[in-house]
Amino acid sequence: MKKIYIIICTLFLFVPLALQAEQTSQPSASGRPLSFMIRPDKAQRKLAKKRSKQISRLVKQYRKASTEQKAAIKAQIEQIVSEATDESMAWMQERIAAEKENLSQWERKLQERQANLEQVKAQRVEEILSGEAKRRFKLAKKRWKKEIRDLKKSMK
Repeated sequence: MKKIYIIICTLFLFVPLALQAEQTSQPSASGRPLSFMIRPDKAQRKLAKKRSKQISRLVKQYRKASTEQKAAIKAQIEQIVSEATDESMAWMQERIAAEKENLSQWERKLQERQANLEQVKAQRVEEILSGEAKRRFKLAKKRWKKEIRDLKKSMK
């Protein structure tokens, strides 16, 4: 039962880190790149790994410890889990704020386009006829592939 509890706690702490596979490099209005908000930086991942090792070590000690020592070891585990959970919640709040900011930018962009709808349509037709749309698509596809490669490298 204790093993399951430790595994669940560990997963609770690290699932948000693992789910950050989508990464963008556009800076937000706060100046931080959105990739920071989607996936924790290297220092945060390193700290999470360190905590995981500490928890594993303490669990082994807990299993071997006498009844008197178990309470102290359990308190250490609770402290580590508490710190990690607090940091995870703070990170999630920052990410939500960044996503709200990103959403407001998209809404602003949509309103601008709706105001000039006929002009946007005419411009799109001209881009298609001139080949500009195809060129932009190729450049965007190239950027997306590079971002995915960079993301895969950073996950190793």
